[in-house]
Amino acid sequence: MDANILCKLLAARITPEKFQLWGTEVHWLDKADDTPEHRAIVEYIIANYDSLLADYQAGEEKAAKERAVKEILAEIDEKSIRVIREWIVTQPLAPQLVKDYETQASTERSKLE
Repeated sequence: MDANILCKLLAARITPEKFQLWGTEVHWLDKADDTPEHRAIVEYIIANYDSLLADYQAGEEKAAKERAVKEILAEIDEKSIRVIREWIVTQPLAPQLVKDYETQASTERSKLE
């Protein structure tokens, strides 16, 4: 049983400020938080750790894939914004704000050359 993952599983159901995890033992910071409901949650998580772990890992995998896709999309956006802005400023009804940004960007690019 991974104590870090166990702690995350518990923290998803019990306010983390209410307990500490010593190995796989839960210690309540305030005796008032050592309630039958909290003990039942702890017992449920420990008893069902393997299935909860599988769900947790699946969620982590999904989140990692989503982060990778978002990184790719951010790169695409970064690469395409300049082209779009340069095209917009050539249009007769281009907003002045976009024209100003393109002028500013052009000025900054010239500092690189």
